[in-house]
Formats: sequence, structure tokens, C-alpha cells
Amino acid sequence: MREVDDRPASGFLPMKRTSGPNGGRRSLQRRLEDSDRRFRGLDEKLQILERERQKFSALVNHTDAGFLVFDASLRVDWANLVFLTRFRTEANAPPLLGSRCNTVLCGRPTICDECPAAQPFKTGAVAHHEMRLGLGGQSRDIYATAVPIRSLAGRIEEALVMLQDVSGLEVLRQSERRKGAILDTALDAILTIDHRGFITEFNRAAESMFGYGRDEAVGREMAELIIPPALRAQHREGLERYLRTGEGRIVDRRVEMNAVRKDGTEFPVEISVTRIAMAGPPTFTGYVRDLSERNQAERALRESEEHLRQAQKMEAVGRLAGGVAHDFNNLLTAITGYGQLMLRSVQEDEPLRLKLEEILKAADRAVTLTRQLLAFSRRQVLELRVLDVNEVLGGLFSMLRPLIGEDIEVVKVLDPDLAHVKADPGQIEQVVMNLVVNARDAMPQGGTVMLETRNTDLDETYARQHRPLEPGRYVMLAVSDTGTGMDETTKARIFEPFFTTKEGGKGTGLGLATVYGIVKQSGGFIWVYSEPGRGTTFKIYLPRVDEAIVERERTTSPARAARGSETILVVEDEEIVRSLTREILESHGYVVLEAGSGTDALRFAEQHAGDIHLILTDVVMPQMSGRDLAERVATRRPGIKVLYMSGYTDYAISHAGIHDVGAPYLQKPFTLESLTRKVREALESPPCPY
Repeated sequence: MREVDDRPASGFLPMKRTSGPNGGRRSLQRRLEDSDRRFRGLDEKLQILERERQKFSALVNHTDAGFLVFDASLRVDWANLVFLTRFRTEANAPPLLGSRCNTVLCGRPTICDECPAAQPFKTGAVAHHEMRLGLGGQSRDIYATAVPIRSLAGRIEEALVMLQDVSGLEVLRQSERRKGAILDTALDAILTIDHRGFITEFNRAAESMFGYGRDEAVGREMAELIIPPALRAQHREGLERYLRTGEGRIVDRRVEMNAVRKDGTEFPVEISVTRIAMAGPPTFTGYVRDLSERNQAERALRESEEHLRQAQKMEAVGRLAGGVAHDFNNLLTAITGYGQLMLRSVQEDEPLRLKLEEILKAADRAVTLTRQLLAFSRRQVLELRVLDVNEVLGGLFSMLRPLIGEDIEVVKVLDPDLAHVKADPGQIEQVVMNLVVNARDAMPQGGTVMLETRNTDLDETYARQHRPLEPGRYVMLAVSDTGTGMDETTKARIFEPFFTTKEGGKGTGLGLATVYGIVKQSGGFIWVYSEPGRGTTFKIYLPRVDEAIVERERTTSPARAARGSETILVVEDEEIVRSLTREILESHGYVVLEAGSGTDALRFAEQHAGDIHLILTDVVMPQMSGRDLAERVATRRPGIKVLYMSGYTDYAISHAGIHDVGAPYLQKPFTLESLTRKVREALESPPCPY
């Protein structure tokens, strides 16, 4: 038997000596099986390499990118078909293989430092580079990626360069930048959502409106993010219905609803949703506009319109009330005057005297009503002077306790540095008394009334929210109670004359109307705050003045009795008032000349032979006013004195200029005593300008 060579053969394991022929055959069999396994493993690896080669070939030959392989000298060693057909379009181009990178890529005379093919050899890493190449007579934007190729020993032997034409991508980038600029500068919130309702775009206005950053919002469900909890299920059902049927409540429509911010606050919005026309699952864009400012402006406009309508209504009622009060004043003048004359001629024990006294009491109540009507209509004659409201209140406190009763507490919160106002102190007293009585009636079981004063400056915002208030510097006088309060319907009518919520016979309905008129005529404003069961607060704002308070001299009544013998020219177009005036004055010793018009009075002034010491004239008359008459008479009779009288309003008196010249004035309806006293004062005073 031949000895087996124990030297190892190439690719085989060393053979060991065996004993006997059977042992040698078994060893050989094992070696053959081992070789077979190795060959099968090599075949599998070759197949894997072939599949990878095919993948690489498919990648480099069936893509839009061009591929080049450069050796260490930066010469082209290989190129794919795409490069030859798309990136090598020159008809007379030199041979590609063996060309240096500068002639193939950038066209420069020498290799440049930024050449993408050179970077893997320099850095050993993947390199990226943007360049421009001339392709087909056009300059194109090229994105180059260079990858090092290493040998089995790890040495970089080649560089694979992938070239991509991104000229169209740059257009897309510009389009994206324009879209981004539009989204980021839009005033409305713009959101894009996919078919699941998840946010894919969220612009800056949306960030500002809802309080989420873009990174927080994108990828989250819109319903969860900005839809109020009560509406989320409805929103999801609407999206599902649209995807199923193509019909939706808000798609391609403008809908007003509430949205919710990150902090949980809800606010009104207008939202419109449109579907984006593109292939694939539906995508939607939502446009959201915050309606908070618009709604606030609309509410302010509605309130302004309501205040204007209310002011116009009050003005119309005031004009009517003022006209009625004027005509009624003339009638009351006659009733009161003749009643007093009759009373003087009736003995104390005569039954007729009691009846006359009741007539005069009723006339006094009627006079009070006409004064309230004039106050509401802002037509009464005011005696304006600079005053301290705190001082006016101080004089009232002693009167309030018996007025409101023991079960109501009065609290005073008065600003010690209160500024001055210009008003009629008597009218301010009436305002406070009326409000306190109103508070008392609202607290039948007792409670608290608080009187408060302070200086306040009202800005544009506050005034806009509390029309018809105007911005400015004011003294605020507030009267608050803990009574039953009022609802909005009652509040809207409380200043109307004759409107009352009290039982029949317990109020005229003129108390608050009088307050309203006095405040408005004093140049101020009044505002009421009230809720049912939570009491009421009336706030009065009177304009502040910088003038000092001037102490008024105390005047004493003339020592002489209100009688005389002078000649008085009475000018009055109402015959009943003229006759009464003549009778009263004649009963007090005066000589009376009677004229029913300015023309008649001028004739008396020219034709009467004796002296005329005083003109007692109505202010407003047909054809000629009382002041015009006085001026014309004064040219004929220098030094003649004048006393004006009127049942008209403060506006009429002011318009006639009576207050401007400081002339004596008698308000209708007058009593016997007030007429004779005013006449005596006018006769004994120096002549005033006419």
C-alpha cells in the first residue's frame, strides 16, 4: 500500500496518519464533504455578489442621477449610461474614460481645491457640493455627492461621484419660500390638516392666536388642539361624514363658532375650510379669523346706537315735558295768584277759606310737578356756582336719618381732597335726596346706603364702554344700596318720566327723571349698575373745575314792605297772567300800564306823559322778545329799570341773554309774595344792562 504524502495540499486540511485502510477512506470522505461545503458557501456568496451587482446596476443605470468613478489621479475610470446621455450631451465631446475631473465637471483648466471628486481622497469621508454645469446649452444646478471606495486593505483607491440635476428643485424651493412667506405674513391663522384631521402646517398667526408653537401643533389632531371639548365629537363626525359622502357643514363655507386657546380660554372665530386639489387622500386648509375685536366693536356700536336712541327718546320726551310745563306754569300762575287774592278777602272762620286753602295746596303740588318736569327736560333755571360736593352732602346728613328710618345704615366714604364742580347746590341736594329715597324704597327690610365721592379721570376706553360718557376729569358722586336691584328691562326705563315700579299712589315716577335732568343740565353724566338681588349703584360724574369757591354775601330783604306807588309797565301776551299781575300790583299801591305785546309797550313808552319806573316783561313773546323791548324802551326812557319773568325754560332764558347781563328774573308760576318782593327789589336796585 502506497504511503500518503502528509504535506498539506492547497485548500485542504492536513491529512493525519490513519491506521488501516478503513481509517484512510473515512478521512478522505470527511475531507471531500468539507470541500463540498466550502464550494457551496463560495457559490452562495457569488450569488449574493451578483444580486448586489444587479441592484447597483439598476440603481446607477435606471435613475436620474449620473455616476462617475475617479481613480486616485482624478481620472474617470467608469461612468453610467445616465451620465453619458444626460450630462455628456456635446456632440464633439472628447473621450470620457481617462479624462480628468476638471474637464468633465467644472470645465476649468486645472483641478480646483473644491472639486467634489478630490474630497474623498483628502478627507476620507463623504462630501457634498453644489455646482452649475452647462447641459444641452443650458446652465443647470447640480448637486454632487462623492463617496470613497476602499480596497480590502482599507486604502482609498477610487471615488464614486453621484450627480443630480436639482434645477427643478430650486424652483420648488423658491415656491416653498414664497408659500412660507405668505403663510408667515398672513393675519389669519392658517392650518393644513390631513384626512385623519391631524395638523401638517401651522403658520405664525396660528401660533399667536392659539398659543402653541409650530413644533407643538404639527402632528397633533386639530380637534384636540383648538376645538372646544363640547364640539370635538361633532367635528370628528363631520370630517368622517365628508370623507364618506363628500358633504360637510364647514367645507367651502364661512362658519362662526368658538375655538379654544392653549390656556383653555374660548373665543369667537370665523373658520372656513377648503379641500386642496391634489392626488391621494384628501388634504384640507383651514383659515381662522379671530372675531373678538370685531364682536367687541359690534357690541360697542349696538350699545352706542341704543344709547343714541335712548338719548333721542329722552330728548323728545324732555322737549314735550318742557313745553307742557311752560303752558302749565301760566295756568298755575293764574290759579295760585287768584287763589291767594281770594284767600285775603275771606275771613278766618268762613267755610270757603278751607276750600281755597285746599285749592292752593293742590296748586303747590302741581308747581312741584312742573319743576320736576323742567328738571327732567333740563330746562329749569339753575343757579350755578363753584362748590364742594362734600360740603353739600355734609349739610344733608342731618336730614337723611328721619327720611330713611332707623333700620337703614348710612355709610360715608368721602374723598378729603375732592375737587370742585360748578353746579346748583340746591339741585345737587335734590339729586342726593331722590337717590336716597329710591334706595330706601328698595330696602323694605332695612340695609345699607353708601354715599361716596372721589376724583376720577375717565380715559377713552372707559368712556367708549360707558357711552354717552366722555373722557375727562370728573368728580364722582355715588349712591349705593343693598336692596332688591333691577333687571336689564327695568334699568333701560328708569329715567323715563312717570315710569315707576312702585305700587299705585306711592310714587309719581319723576324722581329719577328729575335726577337725570339735573345731572345732564349740569354738564355731567349718570351711570347705573344693578342686578336683581345684588343692590344698585348710581354713579354721577360732574366735570371738575379749577376755580376757587367764592363766599356769597348774605342779602337781606328790603326793610320796607313790598308796597309802592311807582308806575310799572306790565308786558305779557297771556291775558290771564297779565290781568292777575295788574290786579296784584294795583292792590299793593302801584300804577300799572298793561300791554299785550312789544308793539303796544313801545306805544305806551312813547305816549305816556308821566314816568315809567319799571318794565315787568315776559321774556318770550311773539314778534319781539322781552330783552329787545327793554333795549328799545331804554333809548326813549334812559334809566328805566326792568324785571324779566317767564314760564319758559333755562334754555330760553339763556338764549335770550338774560343771565348774561345779570338782570332780575322772576320764574313762573309766581306767588303774590314773590311777585311783590321781586318788583320791590328791582325798583330799589341800580339799573342793570339791558
